Parts: sequence; C-alpha cells; structure tokens
Amino acid sequence: MKPAEPRILLWTFAALVGEYLVLRFGVPRLAVWSGLTDYPAPVPAFAMAMYMVCGAVGALVYVSADDRRWREFRMPVVRLFRLDPGPGHRRRLAVLAAVPLVAGWVAWQRVMPGPRVPTVVRLQHPTLPEAYAPMANPFDSPTPDGLREGVVLYQKNCRPCHGAVANGNGPLARGLRLRPVDFTDGGTIASVVAAYPFWRIREGHRTLPPIATPWNSAMPSWGTQLDDDEIWRIVSAEYHIAGTEPRRPERSNR
Repeated sequence: MKPAEPRILLWTFAALVGEYLVLRFGVPRLAVWSGLTDYPAPVPAFAMAMYMVCGAVGALVYVSADDRRWREFRMPVVRLFRLDPGPGHRRRLAVLAAVPLVAGWVAWQRVMPGPRVPTVVRLQHPTLPEAYAPMANPFDSPTPDGLREGVVLYQKNCRPCHGAVANGNGPLARGLRLRPVDFTDGGTIASVVAAYPFWRIREGHRTLPPIATPWNSAMPSWGTQLDDDEIWRIVSAEYHIAGTEPRRPERSNR
C-alpha cells in the first residue's frame, strides 16, 4: 500500500505560517489600508504568541477529530522517526540530523555575547532645533474646556503607546522594541521647555540628527494629521496628565 502523502501536515503548517504573516504584516497595516492612520500599529508580542498558540491548538483539534485525518497527519512524523529503509531514507536522516543543529544555533544566537544597549536611562536630550526654540505654547494656561479638548486628543492619539496616565505603558507599548517615554519621570518632559515635546510630536523621529543615535525613537510624525493648535493642546494635556510642568526658558542678561 502506498504511504499517504503528507498533505494534512503540509496544509496545517501552511495555515500556521499564513496566520503568522497576517498577524505580523496584515493586521498592523489594516489601519493604514482603512485610512485611519498613516502608520502601521504592530501587534504586541504577547498577543502574537497567544494567537499562534490558539492557532496551533485549533489545528490539532481539527486533525485529531477524524481518524483518517489523524493517521495522515501522523504518518510523515512516524516515518521520519522510524527511519525505515526505502525511498527518502537519506533525506529523513538528514532532517533528523539538522534538527539538533538548528536548535543549537538558535540557542547560541540567544546567549552569544554582543553589543547591548546601556541599561542606564539617559537624561540628556537631542538639541532642540533653532526654528522651534523661540516657540511658546499659546495654550499655556488652558481653560477647562481647552484642557478637556487636549486630553481627548491625547487619549485618542497618544494613549495607545504612552498610556492613559502618561507613564509609557500603553496597550501597544509591549509591541514596540523601543519603549515609549514615561512622561511622569522627572528626567523627560519636565526637564525641557514646552517647545521640545511640540517638536517631537510634530516631526517625530524623522528629524532627529545623526548624532542623536543614542535617542533612537519610534515616534511617528503627527504634523501631517494634526494642526499646530491641536499639537499644542496635546502638549498641555501631557503635562497635566503627568502632573508636572515644563521647564521655563532661561532669561538672557543681555
């Protein structure tokens, strides 16, 4: 009797690969395709792991629900480990030999020494561009309605990364390789003038100078989606939510 072709196993593997590609590339660009934003929002790593585990469990439940499917699913695995002589014997032997080699290489990649980002948080900031230095927040003393508008803008646009209380623990923060800034930390927005967060929100990471490499950022440019008044209101809301105030510019003696 001719051995069953490993179609069920291949289709299961293809389905899991397809699920990963959809989560990794499709879902983050869904908001872009729908016109809600210009920037993809990555799926957090813990959500990726949860969905992949659910997909694998669902695939196993499906193939094991029918005896024929289960036999076809197991057949390639059983033949691989039995190493019965016949067609494909050397190929199966090569696969078994490659498994520990690949596992060892993956383990080595995880533990091998290499350059690492310093664990100490830098308190320095890239220099504020001259064009932004003279700017002042026109909503420095916002009315209750103006402040409420700024908070709504913050929660709508900034909360996913920076968190509802501006501590950098938003729902998307775990999916970002570079953690969002914790505005409640005294070494962040409290140590700079109000024009500084306005610049960072308006321009994002695009205009960071090459010398600013230690301050790598995933911050998008919001200047194409928000006008200047809306950005200034968000700046006021950030300071309000974080419970801090901007540094006041030093007065020149000349």
